[in-house]
Amino acid sequence: MRVPVRRCLAVLLVAVACGDQTVEPDPEPIRTVLVHRQDTGENLLLNSDGSDAGAYAPGVTGLVALGASPVARTLVLLHGNAIALGSLGQAGLDTILQPAPTSMSPATISDDGLRVALVSYQPVRGLIVYDLVSATADTLDYGSIDPVLPPVFAPDGRRLALFGLTPISLILTVVSLGDPPRFSSDALAISRFLNRPIFGWPRWLDDGIHLAFLRAADAGPDTLLVGRVSPDAPAAELAEQYRAVLVPVEAGQPELELGVPSSYALAPDARALILGAFPGSRATSHAIYLVTPSALRVQPVRVEPQQFLVAPLFVTR
Repeated sequence: MRVPVRRCLAVLLVAVACGDQTVEPDPEPIRTVLVHRQDTGENLLLNSDGSDAGAYAPGVTGLVALGASPVARTLVLLHGNAIALGSLGQAGLDTILQPAPTSMSPATISDDGLRVALVSYQPVRGLIVYDLVSATADTLDYGSIDPVLPPVFAPDGRRLALFGLTPISLILTVVSLGDPPRFSSDALAISRFLNRPIFGWPRWLDDGIHLAFLRAADAGPDTLLVGRVSPDAPAAELAEQYRAVLVPVEAGQPELELGVPSSYALAPDARALILGAFPGSRATSHAIYLVTPSALRVQPVRVEPQQFLVAPLFVTR
């Protein structure tokens, strides 16, 4: 999905029995999420348990978050025709790109907080990597297939992964940063019909790249699946991490609907996913949900008919 510059951007505890003792997993940590309220232009901070955590830049509208680093507590923001950096708890913005591309992907920040990357579709086609130390931007080739997800930094910040689609395949392109940079593309051993990629921010950890898929059911509700792929072994099968039925945990709630503004983001450890979706096929607002390995259904974070919430991003661990 491309993001036009002037458009706002989508418990069941498992017990292990040992003799007569039961061990339950540790409770999920409370994480903070930034969401954009598309109806008012505000940026809200919500805790994953549904409680309020204030607002980012109170009283300021028109800032759209393109990406966030929960490690560095840094935000990439669209500010008019510029791309800027902001920090939680600090006033002011630092412009890094101006003018911004007229058509681009959301952004990603390296784990060390020193690089920002995004895909530019127009007017220039390429992968833009901005180095905060040297204050310079490079535009790199990414091949013939346009990426459909934001770029993903490797844990060491030396590689970037891009995901593209063909009519039958999900294509992984890995860009190695260097002088000169190098890239390679491979078709992943994943059926894009069985596992439909969901738009959002994947996460690259030491064990591979984690991303979300939709598994459509012939009968009954669909399922969101978090799976792992290996950039070093693209022919390996998708490794399932956890899944959740797209029906909230409360009884009597309808199945969620994914639409054009729907997206997700993964926590730094990929053990939690924050999802923006419509609370039912007839809903006119957008709501925020949490997915974790400890619950078999999605968990509501903020479902408010008067608020149209999009682009949820983790901003704390």
